Amino acid sequence: MKRILNILASIIILALAVSCKKAPNVEVGIVGEWQLTEMTGYEASAIPAVYIEFTAEKNFDIYQKVGNVSRFRKYSGTYAVAGTIVTGEYNDGEAWGSAYRVSLEADGEVLVMTAVTLDAAGAVASEGEVTKYVKASLAQEDKDAADIMTKSVESAVYFL
Repeated sequence: MKRILNILASIIILALAVSCKKAPNVEVGIVGEWQLTEMTGYEASAIPAVYIEFTAEKNFDIYQKVGNVSRFRKYSGTYAVAGTIVTGEYNDGEAWGSAYRVSLEADGEVLVMTAVTLDAAGAVASEGEVTKYVKASLAQEDKDAADIMTKSVESAVYFL
């Protein structure tokens, strides 16, 4: 009987240890370079080439090749993290199109960003498009050749 109780106690302790595994810290976890791999409503073959880099200094660079352009376009700015919500602003002062609830999957190798609308108190009022990124870097020669853009450029497509 005592052996059964010891086994049962061990199982309970193991279950608690697994369930209490701490979720990755979003503020630390998003730092790095990411490549867009999935978007709500898009077939895999239709996903544009988009890379984003978040720095520990709260800056971001987005490189995207959308449509019939020969080079990547680079957009830069700053971002802020409050819990799991990330907001940002381009260098020209324009805010991102949405705030995002961010989570990390696959031991921090997959970044999931869900567009959200926040209410006046800062709580999530509604959710929208979901995008997934994997850790990947754009080739340095593509970064160096990128056209530097501002958010105010007309006819641009933005993925944040």
